[in-house]
Amino acid sequence: MIIRDRHTGENERLRGRFVIKPKKLIFYTVFVFAFLLSGIIVLLDVVPYRMNLVSLLVIPLLLLYGIRIDRVTIAFLLLTLIVLVSAVINQVSIAQLLLFLRSIVFAFLIYSLVRLVVTRDNIEKIIKICVAVGMIQLPIVLLQFMAYDRLPSRFTTGMSISHLDFSFGTFHFKGDAAMTFFLTLLVIFLLFDHKRNYIIRHKWFVTLWLTFTVLISNAELMKLGIVIVWAVYAIRYFNLRTLLFGAIALALLAGILILSGTLDENIEDFSHSLSSNLSTSESKTESFLSGGYGRGAAIAYYLNSEFEWIGDGPSRYYDVVTKKYLRGNTGHIFAYYSEVGIIGLLLSYSIFFLVAFPIRGEHIRVRWVGALMFMMAFLLSFTTEILPNISIVLIYSIVAMTYLIPEKDSLSIRVNQS
Repeated sequence: MIIRDRHTGENERLRGRFVIKPKKLIFYTVFVFAFLLSGIIVLLDVVPYRMNLVSLLVIPLLLLYGIRIDRVTIAFLLLTLIVLVSAVINQVSIAQLLLFLRSIVFAFLIYSLVRLVVTRDNIEKIIKICVAVGMIQLPIVLLQFMAYDRLPSRFTTGMSISHLDFSFGTFHFKGDAAMTFFLTLLVIFLLFDHKRNYIIRHKWFVTLWLTFTVLISNAELMKLGIVIVWAVYAIRYFNLRTLLFGAIALALLAGILILSGTLDENIEDFSHSLSSNLSTSESKTESFLSGGYGRGAAIAYYLNSEFEWIGDGPSRYYDVVTKKYLRGNTGHIFAYYSEVGIIGLLLSYSIFFLVAFPIRGEHIRVRWVGALMFMMAFLLSFTTEILPNISIVLIYSIVAMTYLIPEKDSLSIRVNQS
C-alpha cells in the first residue's frame, strides 16, 4: 500500500490546476489580438504593430506537434507552387515573392492553429466566447460614431481615418469589413444550424442584435451579405411562422434604423458607394491604373484585357513596405487575378471552399452553414484581402468546426440512456 503525504497530494492537485497548455495559450492569445486588442493598439500608436504577425506564434506549435497533411494543406501547397511559377516566369524579385507568400503563410498558420486546438470538448465554449465578442460590438461601434468628431487631429489627419472607417468595434484599425464578416458568420450559424445552435441562449435576440450591428456599420458589401443570408433563410424555411417572425423582426429593425436616422444615411451611403464603385468612365479607369480605388473600373478593365493564367507576378502591383498600390487592386479577387492569374485565384478560393466543407469519416459534410460561409467570403473578396487577414481566416475556420458540437437529438438520447 502506498501512503502519500496529504500536503504532497494537495500540492500535486494545485500544480495540476495551473498547468499551462501551449496550444490553448497561443490560441487564445491570437484570438484576443485578432478580435479584441488590435484596433486599440494601433490607435494608441505606442509600439510598431502588425496584427498578422501574431500568427507567427503558431510556428512553435507546428514544430512541436507537426503539420497535418489534409486537403486544405494540399491546396495551400498547390497555391504556393503556382505563386513560385508565376514569380519565375515573370522574373520578380525574391523580396516581392516573399512578401506575397506572407499572406499564404499567415492564413495557413491560423488554419493549422484551429485544427490543432478546436475539438469536441471546447468548440461549444469557443463559439459562446465568439458570440460574447459579437454582442459587445454594437455599443462600441455606437461609441465610435459619437467619438469621431472629438478625436485629436493626429488620428483623423495623421492616420488618414475618415468617419466611414471609424466603426471597427474591437477589431483591427479600419477593420469594419472583418468585424461584419465575423458577425455575419455567427448569424449564419444561429439561423441555419438548428441541431447545434441550442448552445446559445435567446438565439433570436442575439441574431437580431448581430444583424443590426452589421446594418449600422459602414461595410457596404457585408450589409448586402446579411440581407442575402436572411433572404435564403426566408426561402429555405418559408412558412407562416417564419413569415410572421420575419415581418416583426424587419419592422423592429426598420423602426430602430428610422428613429436613429441611420436608415437614410445607409441608403444614401449605399447608393453613392454603388454608383461610384460601378463607374467605368475613362477617368475612373485611369485612376485605377494609377493605384486609385474603383471596383467598376477594375472589373471593366480585366474583362477587356488579355486572359491571365498565371498573372504578371506576385507583388507586382502592391508595395507591402510603403503600402502603395501601383494598380487599384483593393480586393482579393483583383490582386490575385492580376498577380498570380486565374489558376492562383481559383486555388485560393479552393482553400476557403475545402475549409467550409470538411470531411467527417468518409463523407464530405455539405451544410447550409458551409455554403453561406463560402458565399460571404467570396463576396468580401471584392473589397478585402481575405487571405492575409488573420481575423477573417480565424473566424471562418472556427465556424467551419461547429459540426463538432453534439447534435441536439443525439444529446437527448445520451441523456436518456445515462
